[in-house]
Amino acid sequence: MTPRVSVCVPTRDQAEYLGAALASVLREDVDGGLEVLVHDDASTDDTAQVVAATGDPRLRYRRHPAPLGVAANRNSLLAQARGEYVAWLDSDDVRRPGTLARQVALLHAHPHVVLAHGGHGVIDADGRELPDWPAPLARDAIEPPAAAFANLLATNEMTTSTVVVRRSAHAAAGPFATTIGASSTDWEMWLRIALRGAVAYSAEPVADYRQHARTISRATAAGGERLRCNVRVVRRVLREERLRIAHPGRARAAAEAALAAQALLHAGDAYTRGDRAAALDAIALADRFTAKAGTRATLDRLCAATARGDDGACLRETRTALAALAEALDGTRFGARLRRVSAPDADWDAQLARAGAAVARATPADAVIAAIAKWDPAILDRCGRTGVNFPDRALLPDGYPRDGATAVAHLEALRARRGVTHVVVPQVSGWWLERYPELARRLGTPLWRDADCAIFDVGAAR
Repeated sequence: MTPRVSVCVPTRDQAEYLGAALASVLREDVDGGLEVLVHDDASTDDTAQVVAATGDPRLRYRRHPAPLGVAANRNSLLAQARGEYVAWLDSDDVRRPGTLARQVALLHAHPHVVLAHGGHGVIDADGRELPDWPAPLARDAIEPPAAAFANLLATNEMTTSTVVVRRSAHAAAGPFATTIGASSTDWEMWLRIALRGAVAYSAEPVADYRQHARTISRATAAGGERLRCNVRVVRRVLREERLRIAHPGRARAAAEAALAAQALLHAGDAYTRGDRAAALDAIALADRFTAKAGTRATLDRLCAATARGDDGACLRETRTALAALAEALDGTRFGARLRRVSAPDADWDAQLARAGAAVARATPADAVIAAIAKWDPAILDRCGRTGVNFPDRALLPDGYPRDGATAVAHLEALRARRGVTHVVVPQVSGWWLERYPELARRLGTPLWRDADCAIFDVGAAR
C-alpha cells in the first residue's frame, strides 16, 4: 500500500539525536499512513544501530558508502519517496505530537497550497528549552505565491523540520541544487516551490529545532560560508526562475538589499566575537550589493569604526545602513524587522545611560565592569571604567550560556582573564537572573540597586 506521507530524514553522524527524531514521527497518526526514509550520508557513528533499534516496519534505511553532501542526500530521499506529501525532518530535531496530521489536513483542504510550514521551539543538545526565536507571522496564514516568494527572497523564514510539501510540487521544482555549498540548499528549494503555488504557515509550533555545536548552520555561519551560500542561492534563483518572477528587476534590487543587510548583521556578529577581519570582509560584501550613495558613505564610516575598534560608532553606523536598506525591502517582513532593529529606542538608550552613571557613582575608579546589555557599549562608554561585555564572545562565541553552570564558569573566566570586579545588570536584562538562577546566586546581594540597574561586587573570592 502506498503511504500518504513520506517523512524524509537526511542524516550524518547524528546518532545521539536520531532516535528522538524518529520516535517523534513514528508516533504520528496520519490518515493513509506514512513511511519514514532515513538516508545516512556515510556516518561513522552508531546511526545504523539506532535505526535498527526502532524495529518499525514503516522505516526504510539506506546508507551511502561515501558522503554525498546534504543536497545530494536529500535528492536521494526524494527519489525514494512514495507519498503524496513529503515531510522533511533534520535528524537532530523533533516533531511535536499531532502536527504532521494537521499539516496534511491543511494541504488536503487547500489544493492551491503547495507547501506548509510553521513555528518552532528551540532546544539545546540535552532537549532543554531555549528562548524562542522571532516568528515570521503571529497567526496562521496562507500567502499567495508572489507574497510568499517576496518575503522568502528577503530571508529564509522556513525551518526545514516544519516543512511539508506536495510531492508533485517537488517534482515540478526539480532536485535540490548541489552547487550551492554546505548551507542554504533548503532555502533555494523553498524559493522555487513558492513560485509554483501558495504557502501556508501555522503559528502553533510544529517542531523543536535543536541548537548544538555540530549543526550545519553553526558550522557555516561564523566563518561567513552561509552568507556566501546565500549569495549563490539568490543568483541561481533569479537566473533559473526569471520567467516565473513577475518583476525580475524589482526582485533583484530587493534581493541585493537583503544580502547587504545580511552581510551587515554578520559583520556585527563577527565584531562582537572580536573578529574584526571577518567583520571588515562582511562589510565589503555588503558594499557590493548596495548602489545607494548614502549607504556607501555609511559603510565607509563603518569600515573605519570597525578597524579602530570603536564600538559605539559601529553600532550607530550599522543602524544607519540597515535603516536605508529597510526602505528597499518595504513591504517584506525582513524589511519591517530591519526597521525595528535600526530604529532608535529612547527608553533603552536612556536606561543604559543612567545605568552607566550609576556604575560611576557606585564602583571604585579601578573597577573592571562586565555589562549584560546585548553588547551595547553605552554602559561601558558612560561609566568611565574599563570593562567588557557579558558574555564576552571572544570566550563564549555562542553568546548565551547553555545553562547556569556555564554562565557562572564564564563569569569566573572573566574574573581570571579580564580582571572583572563588578557586574552590572540593567533592568531590561533582568531576565538573565531568572533564566540563570545559578548566576543570580553567584552574584549575591547587589551593592547598588535602583529602577535602572543592579550592580554586583564579584571581586572577592567566594
